[in-house]
Amino acid sequence: MWIVGFTTTFIGLVIGGGLAAIVNQTTRSIATIFALCAGLLLGLLSLEIAPEAIHLGGWLVFGVGFFGGVLLFVITHKWLHRYPIIRKDAQKTQWIRSGILLAVIILLHNLPMGVVLGASHHTTLNLSLLQALALHTIPEGMILFTPLLLARVRVTVIFLLAIIVSIPVGIGAYIGNEMGQQFDMLLGLLISVTVGTIYMITIKEILPEAVKRSSNLSSLFIVCIGFGVMWVYMFIV
Repeated sequence: MWIVGFTTTFIGLVIGGGLAAIVNQTTRSIATIFALCAGLLLGLLSLEIAPEAIHLGGWLVFGVGFFGGVLLFVITHKWLHRYPIIRKDAQKTQWIRSGILLAVIILLHNLPMGVVLGASHHTTLNLSLLQALALHTIPEGMILFTPLLLARVRVTVIFLLAIIVSIPVGIGAYIGNEMGQQFDMLLGLLISVTVGTIYMITIKEILPEAVKRSSNLSSLFIVCIGFGVMWVYMFIV
């Protein structure tokens, strides 16, 4: 199961990264790409990840975890601002910083997702969870690799990052398979932390990039399209 979880996540991320590379052909589309990614993220959080966290831990655990995720973002954001990655190119630094933040948070999010997958290994729910894992990593890959592609990060580095981000799913699946269906509240808390952090990345890092290159109304329209696409995507699968 840990091999299946890792491979499924990696393939989904690579497909998402490939789609991001196809879309990201002209600088004129940057605002649209970022607004679309923001809509996809907000849809993913609202329609899949947050409900799962609430189901596992309840509203109180979700609230505590969400606040913890916001705090984690603030601390990480300040640390990354204190140590610029590329001092001579502020825009490239911004894109790489967004990519690093997303990679760290998705990596943390993938561990509890893997645990849930492994814990349900002997249940009828397992196939559905595996399908959901495969499909929701595609937009995650697109969202994660878009800023890195804009920063002209090497394909080999992006490929390696996809492997690193996928590893926690395999580790989590192994742990979940060993411990069985227990510790729902802890899993709910961990997932809630990722919800809070990804939400902050969306409204503080990704969406402002879209607004800066377009307008509030245009960006909102594209965000709504992205959210709607994710809703249809989740409805179909």
